[in-house]
Amino acid sequence: MEKEFTLKCTLETRKSKNGNEYEALVIKLSPDYEKLVFLDKAEKVLLKQCAK
Repeated sequence: MEKEFTLKCTLETRKSKNGNEYEALVIKLSPDYEKLVFLDKAEKVLLKQCAK
């Protein structure tokens, strides 16, 4: 059975503990909990194109 749902998320640029920048999809699961999803280059391009 297939279900469709909507999640609140943002594509963010962050810095690691080592000071390196990275991009990740940040999904807000609750007001105080978020899940980071690391995307490959093609997935980032698709998201950026859809957001235009």
